[in-house]
Amino acid sequence: MKKIIFSLVAVAALTLASCGKSACDCKNEAEELASKAAADPSKAEELMKEASALQEKCKDFTVEDYKNCN
Repeated sequence: MKKIIFSLVAVAALTLASCGKSACDCKNEAEELASKAAADPSKAEELMKEASALQEKCKDFTVEDYKNCN
């Protein structure tokens, strides 16, 4: 029983640590920001702030995590 509870707590901690984002969510948001920057270069400064915030939220993911995305 203790192992089951420990497993549930570990999964909950990992979910909360990643703010509910998966590596694929991070990748998709980064691609969306890049396309916005390409479409409207005048908003580059604002988009850089968003990209920095996204990078901070997604810092715990590794390259291997992103390889599993489409």
